[in-house]
Amino acid sequence: MEQYRREPIARCRLPLLSLGGILLFVLGGLSSDMPAGGTESPETDPPETPAWARENLPSWVAPFVGKQGLPDPWPQKKGPLGSATSGIDRWQANHFIVYRPETAAYLYQQYTPTKVAYRRGSLPAYEKVVEKYARGDATDRQKAMALLKSLADVCRHPTIPPLGPRVRADRGLLDEDLLKSGGGFCNEQARVFVRLCQVAGIPARMVFLFYADNRTGHVVAEFFADGRWSMADTSWLCVFPAEDGHLLSAAEIHADEAGRQRAIAAYRARWREMLAMSDEYLGGPGARTTLEKKLAAPDVPGCFGVLNYPLP
Repeated sequence: MEQYRREPIARCRLPLLSLGGILLFVLGGLSSDMPAGGTESPETDPPETPAWARENLPSWVAPFVGKQGLPDPWPQKKGPLGSATSGIDRWQANHFIVYRPETAAYLYQQYTPTKVAYRRGSLPAYEKVVEKYARGDATDRQKAMALLKSLADVCRHPTIPPLGPRVRADRGLLDEDLLKSGGGFCNEQARVFVRLCQVAGIPARMVFLFYADNRTGHVVAEFFADGRWSMADTSWLCVFPAEDGHLLSAAEIHADEAGRQRAIAAYRARWREMLAMSDEYLGGPGARTTLEKKLAAPDVPGCFGVLNYPLP
């Protein structure tokens, strides 16, 4: 497996949070050398979850998966997080690896392959999107950025501008049906973006954000380009530039106060950009109110977890 560029290790304190009724990220336990979810209840390991979504993890990673990697009181809480979701979405909400000093090198040097083994023809709808939006782009970074922007057309969020169709959180749709639906919550948008990147030959994975308010969170993604991981918000459709122009990874954003402030600055720049757009594009005047509220009180990064999204 190829090695990754080493990212700074953030010694953050993990927040205790619930995620807006859409995704509540808590995991059950894993036994040594077993597929993730192999010993869990149907609440955290829904039987309808496809086998290809599950991963075999090293036994030493088990204490850092989901709520086992979070501080008290989460390990003692009953029931799963992501209770509003079902199927693959419930499984994913319960199986990220928490980024912390013990897992940092593994997550950024070993966990996700830097070569994509996509079989042409297995996801035809995604191939059409890649062909339409990223055909003329030369670099993986340019392609990933084009595919990120494509989500405004192919998979809009029901409550984040530009507003998409109303959808249920418990659909548990697989790839082709999810893209066909034209919309999704943040975790579903991250799934779509990761798949688009993979079809384009770009490594990508899901990132589960936990905000510093100890109550809320969000799902985004990272893609691998220019020899490093870069975080992309697949709902707000933005990335996070460093002072030297490279795109920050989730690890860099969470490494220190400077990283957190750079992320907030990137979000504010995006929200101001969107406020200049038409109400028609944003989805109505209510969307403008949402943007103004975000500008006044942006979410502050706390900690995060990472999850691969294996190809079928």
